[in-house]
Order: sequence, then C-alpha cells, then structure tokens
Amino acid sequence: MKRIIGLLIILLLPLAGITAQSDDELFGSSDDALFGSDDSDLFGDDDMFGDDSIVEVNDVAAKSDLSKGVIFDTGAIKIGGSLNAGITTNTPLYSPDEDNLGENIYRTKLNPDLSAMLSVDARPTQTLRFYTKFGFAYPFENRISSYSFSSVDYKMGQPQIKTDTYSSIIDWFKLKELFTDFSIYDTAFFRFGIHTVSWGAGYFFSPVSDMINSSSIDPENPEKQVDGSLNLRTQIIIPNSQNCLWFYIIPSTNFVDQTAESYARDTAFAGKADILLGNWEFGVGGLFKYKNAPKAMLTATGSLKKVSFFGEFVYSYGAASEWAKNTDWDDKTNIFQATAGFSYYWKDQHLSLAGQYYFESNDVDVMKKVSQYGHNVALSVSKGELFKNPDLSISLFAMGNFGHKDITFEDIAMMNPMAAMNVGSLEDIDSMVNSAKKSQVTLMTNLMLNYSPFKDMRFGAGPVLTFRDFETDPTVSFKITATLGGGKF
Repeated sequence: MKRIIGLLIILLLPLAGITAQSDDELFGSSDDALFGSDDSDLFGDDDMFGDDSIVEVNDVAAKSDLSKGVIFDTGAIKIGGSLNAGITTNTPLYSPDEDNLGENIYRTKLNPDLSAMLSVDARPTQTLRFYTKFGFAYPFENRISSYSFSSVDYKMGQPQIKTDTYSSIIDWFKLKELFTDFSIYDTAFFRFGIHTVSWGAGYFFSPVSDMINSSSIDPENPEKQVDGSLNLRTQIIIPNSQNCLWFYIIPSTNFVDQTAESYARDTAFAGKADILLGNWEFGVGGLFKYKNAPKAMLTATGSLKKVSFFGEFVYSYGAASEWAKNTDWDDKTNIFQATAGFSYYWKDQHLSLAGQYYFESNDVDVMKKVSQYGHNVALSVSKGELFKNPDLSISLFAMGNFGHKDITFEDIAMMNPMAAMNVGSLEDIDSMVNSAKKSQVTLMTNLMLNYSPFKDMRFGAGPVLTFRDFETDPTVSFKITATLGGGKF
C-alpha cells in the first residue's frame, strides 16, 4: 500500500506552467495519477467550446486534489460535464471598406452559443480505466463539407493544378476523447485511444503540442481543449526519481488509401523524456514518420519569484509541402519554431497576466505563410473585483503578427484551386489577391467590461480594433456578450 501511495505522489507532481480549471474537481481529470500523464492541465478536461470567465493562473508549486490522495474507488463511475449558453454580437462601427454605421448595424448578426460536454470515467479495477468525453453544439443539424487536396506544377511557365475533392458529413456531435488506461507491474503505464497529448508548455501558441494533436490552440480561446489523435502511449517511470519517458505509436488516419501497406507506411513514432532539475522541468523528444519531415523538440517550464515561465523549440527538416513533392533527403528547408512566455496571478488584487512570443520560420507551407509566419505576440490581462465589486471585472486581449509575407496568387491556387482555375483575366487575379489580403490581420485588440447582475447571468461589452496593416485605418467594432445560465456539473 505504501508503495502505491508513493508512486501516486511521483506521478502527480504538477508540471510547471499555466494550468486551466478541470471540468469538476470531484469528477477528476482525464490525466489520472494511477496511470500518469504527459497532458498538462492546459489541455485537460476543460470545455471543448470554451469558457469566457477569468481563469486564475496557478503557481507552479500548487498541487492538484489527486496529489493530496483523492483516488477512484474500484468499480466507481464518475460523470461530469459542462453546458454553455449565451449570445455574442460584433458590430463594425467603422471599416475602411464600409463606414456606413447604419448599414453595419443593420447587418449585425446574433451568434448563439449553445453547447454541452459530457465526460464518463469508469474504473472497473485499480489498474484499468475507461474514459470518454463527447459534446453537442448548436446548430443541431448535419452539414456536408467538401475538401480538396491540391498540387501545383508549372508546365510551359503556366500553373497546372491537380485537385482531388472529397466530401464528408460534419455532424453536430463531437467525440473529444475515447481511451483506456492500463498498467503492467506498476512500472509501465499505457493509454490507447483518442486523447489530447500536451507535450508543449505554451499557452497561446504551442508548436510542440502541434506535433501530435490534430488541431492547434486558439489564441483567442486558449482554455479550449485542442483535438487529440488516435495513439498508443507508454509511460515508463525512472526508478527513484521524478523523471519519466514517453513513447507513442500514432497509426495512420489516411482514410483515402486504406490498404494495409499505406497504414503501415504512414504510422508515426514519437518519444519524449521529462527531466526535473530543481524547480524547472525540461523535455526533449522527437517525431518520425516515413517520407515526412522529422522533428525534434525541447521544452522548459519553471518559475522565478512566483512568476511562471515557459518555452518551446521545434526543429523540422523540411516543410510538409516539400516532402509531399519530393521524398528525397536532399534540398530540404531547415524550419525553426520557438516560443517563450510568462504568467502571473496576483491573488490579493485579483489580477491575472499572461504573455507569449512565438517565431515561425516556415514560409514554405501556404497555411503557415499566411497566418503565423514571422513574429507573433499575444497578451492577456484580467482584473477581477473591479472597484472592489465582485460582480464587475475587466479584461484585455491583444494579438499581433509581424513580418508575414503578402499572399500571392500561387498561395490562393493552393488553398482554393477551383476558384483559381476559373479566373479569366489579370484583373480577376488582382481582385482575388486583394480580397485575400483584406482577410489578413496584423494586430487585434479587445477590451471587455464584464458585469454579473445575477448569479447565473453575465454580460460583457467593449471595443475591438483590428489592423489589417499599419498603413490602413483599423476596423473598429463593438462586441457584446451575454452568458445565460450554464456552467459545470
């Protein structure tokens, strides 16, 4: 018994960095102590659809409830979840393209948010666990979505576009996680299924986490859990230490070519080592997939004088588009991704701060080129109990992208080949490029004043400034949010 309790304490030593609230303290986290976890609280069992409340950034020395000895009883089943209910509007007051206030107000739309997340955690025995997490979101209807895989070749100086189009049904039902945990001799701990893998330490950006997960952090809603992938995870505890090793087998999800050869060829392998040195935790690892860009990563999390710091570094040999065109190991681009940030929560003043810098050197792949290429920054400041009123708070969020390259017609052809094939003149090309440039954002800031007149009702309002570039006037909008009931259970 003492041996089991000691192992639980080792497994539950918290990772340094920013942590988010779990769905329910009684329900517990998806990263249970008995089986260990690489998943930091940042990507724990939080709302799939987000939470606009002020979240306290815990100190890195804080311990979870499970680390204090809360464990599941054999045969227990825990059910929890959350429900979001609210409405949001964002009315442009001024835009370089449309400065008619009356027309902008007339076109304002109400965006309802009605979604729910349910979690079921079953423990048949102390060494076996089943977990699933799924959700529903408005509108409750099926929609058919088409997506294309395209490539551009140049023949006789002209772009030749080859496009394969597939269709899928997007349903209002969302399966977030579905996995089982089991262990062998209290030494090796396994998890198989769909689950979020949080290698990274970043809050607004995390290139390390993007290595395995199927979606990235939304900087405007960083508490929202990202989508995981199907994988087999193995954790091995280093005896007489707080260090551990992680190994992953990530099967192919290539549903277009479903031959056995394709699945074996497209399987990815990843590994990571966590090393604790004093009040700092370091991670080193990599990912390999046949005829794909190999990746290496480093992470660091820790604290100095109650301020939490974190950093990530990723090296990729070649871009995804380069390996798709040519699987030789020669003539590939060296791609670097680096990020560093901090967080601090001033408890007496109810003040929360978080900031992060992210550098993306990948200007080869189209989506990276037009979104996060170059230098990126994000900052969040939240002040609760404004004027000593517990029902009044204020928050500021700002995000900027500096140094990105202008989008080109070739980029448009890669992203929307069907539209590019239908252009009839140089004027049409210029129109498409100018329209695409208008969607690019250099800097966005949002200041919100929040007030809760009743326990289960909350309203927020404030201006939003969006800069397409610093040579054009910004778009000025007014955002209103209303949270109507809902919560966690």
